[in-house]
Amino acid sequence: MRTYDKRIGFLVSYQTLIPHGGIGQFTKSFIELMDQHNIKVDIITDKKLNPENQEFINHLGLGKFQPPSVIAPKESLPYTIHSGIFMYGDTFCYERMANFRNSIIEALEHNLYDAFICNTYETVQVASTMGLDDVIQIIAYTHLESQIFKDTRNPFLYNTNVLMRQQLSTHGIYVGTQSKYNQLNLDESSYHLPIPITERALLEEHHKPREGVLFVGRWEEGKNPELYLELIEQTKLPAKVMTSANGAKKFEERLKKIGVPYEIRVGIIGQEKVDFITSARVAFNPSLVESYGMAFYEQIIQLPTFCLENQRWTKNFNSFCFFETNKKQMAKDVLDAYNRFVTAKDWYGNGNAVKEFSRIEDQVFHKWNGCFNDFKPKQSNSITAKILNFGTVKYSEFIEVLDRNLICIDDARSVLTNKHKYRIIYTDNDTYLTNDPTFEPIEETTGASLFSFE
Repeated sequence: MRTYDKRIGFLVSYQTLIPHGGIGQFTKSFIELMDQHNIKVDIITDKKLNPENQEFINHLGLGKFQPPSVIAPKESLPYTIHSGIFMYGDTFCYERMANFRNSIIEALEHNLYDAFICNTYETVQVASTMGLDDVIQIIAYTHLESQIFKDTRNPFLYNTNVLMRQQLSTHGIYVGTQSKYNQLNLDESSYHLPIPITERALLEEHHKPREGVLFVGRWEEGKNPELYLELIEQTKLPAKVMTSANGAKKFEERLKKIGVPYEIRVGIIGQEKVDFITSARVAFNPSLVESYGMAFYEQIIQLPTFCLENQRWTKNFNSFCFFETNKKQMAKDVLDAYNRFVTAKDWYGNGNAVKEFSRIEDQVFHKWNGCFNDFKPKQSNSITAKILNFGTVKYSEFIEVLDRNLICIDDARSVLTNKHKYRIIYTDNDTYLTNDPTFEPIEETTGASLFSFE
C-alpha cells in the first residue's frame, strides 16, 4: 500500500474536468506534479461525473499512478433555475456553492486534508467561510482575468466581478496565481504558483516533419477563432486545430469553405497531444482574454508562436520566446516565419527554449511547497477531544463511531486541531492517525476495525 506525506483537496467543477480546457489541464498537471513529490490529491467537485468527465479522470497519470479519488455530494442541486434567471449576464450560482459545501463535508467524512485548492470561483467563498481556514490551508487560485483586473471582458455582471476580487482579500486565505506579472497586480501577500506543464514530453526536442499553422482553444469570442480563420484564408497554409467537440464542427465547416488541408483534434492529451503540437510549423494564438495562457506556454516551447500585439495577458511571458503581430501584418509575418523555421532544428537553434523552460519547470514544485510550508494550522492543547481516546485509528472509522447522520464542521475541526499529537499516514483512500511508531496500514480484507485504545 502506498503512503503519502500530505493530502490536498482540489476543488473544481465537474464541468471543467475535460481535456480541452485550462482548468482541466491544470488538474492533470497539478495531480501529476504532486504525485511525483508524494502528495495525494483528491478531486472535490459539485456533481457526480458524467462519462466524459470519468474518461478524463481515468486518463490522469496515464497508468503511472492510481487515478485520483473524486468526491461529489450524494445528491446535488440542479443549475437550471440559475441558468434561466441569468441568461445574458452570469453571477454566482448558489446551487453550485451549496453542492460544493456538501461535497466538502462528504470529503471530511472520509479523510483529513492539509490544503484545499479553490479553482472554481464560487469555491473561494464556500471554503473560506466554513470555519476551516485556520486548520486547512485555503488557496484561492486565479483562473479568471476578472479576479485580477477590473477592465476585462467576460460574461459576469459588474458586481459579480467586484465580489470575485474582494473575496480574495478574505482573512485567512492564500491567493495563488500563475505568473509574476499577475502577482504584481494582486495583493503583495499573494503567491506566484505556476501551473506545471501539462505534458513533460513538451520539454524535449521532437525532430520530425512540420507543417501547418496551429490553433488551440474553444470556439468562443475571447479566443478569437475568426481571426485565425482569416489568417488561414489569407495565407492558404494548412490548418491544425485543437478544440472542443462543439468547436470542431464550426472549424470544419469553415475550413472546408476555405479549401485548405486541415486536421482537427478534440480532447487529446498525453503523447497524442504532444505529437500534434510538434507536427505544426507555426502557432497563432490571437486570444483577447486570458488569465494566463497555458496553451500559449506549451506552444512557445516547441514552435514559433504569434499573438496579437498590445495584449495584457502576454506580459505573463518573457518576450524573447514569442512574436507579436497585428491584423494587417499577420499574414506576412506568419508566412515569413513559416519559410524561416522549416524544421524543428531551425526553431530549437533559436535560443534553445527547451532547456530554458526545463529550468523554469524545475522550480514549480518548490514554489508550491513554499506556500504549503507557510501555513501553520491551529493546534489545540485540550486533552478532552474524543479523538484522543484512540492510539491508532482510521479517520473514517472514527467518524462512523460518532454515529451521526451528518457530521458537523466541529467534528472535523476537533480532529484537525489535535492531529499534531499523532503521526498522520495518508493512503490512496484513507487517513490514519497513530501514536505507534511502528504502525503501517495494510489492506483490509476482513472488514475488521483498526481501532486501538491505548
